[in-house]
Amino acid sequence: MRFAVILAVTVGCAACAGTSTAPSSVSAGTTANVAGTWGGTIASSNNSTEQVTLLLTQSGSDVRGTWTSTSVSWSGQVTATLNGSTLDGQVTFAGSVTNGTVCNGSAAITGTANDTAMTLTSPAGVVGAACPAPLPVGITIDVRRQ
Repeated sequence: MRFAVILAVTVGCAACAGTSTAPSSVSAGTTANVAGTWGGTIASSNNSTEQVTLLLTQSGSDVRGTWTSTSVSWSGQVTATLNGSTLDGQVTFAGSVTNGTVCNGSAAITGTANDTAMTLTSPAGVVGAACPAPLPVGITIDVRRQ
């Protein structure tokens, strides 16, 4: 009987012994690198599609930069947070109309980005002060790394 108890304790200790391995952490994914120069188009449901250039910097998930249209007098700032491949933020807008008036506003943006391509959308578009020309709505910015 004593032998059976000793054997049971020994087997139990042996089962608990050995090399323990800490559980591996689950990767939350890597954040895309969007720093640099991007070129492509900006389209809206109430304006023509125009050429656009973005110049972005990135520190961790914080993305900042400027954008300009190379075909019309539109420009602004970009401020966003990049989580993996999802980008959420805001673009400001300044655009000149034919009579010289500069219209200003901002648009909430969301989209996807990777190291080579980025697509940002803003269904509501630019919200701002009254302007003699329609502010862009239903915006899609589709760019590729230059």
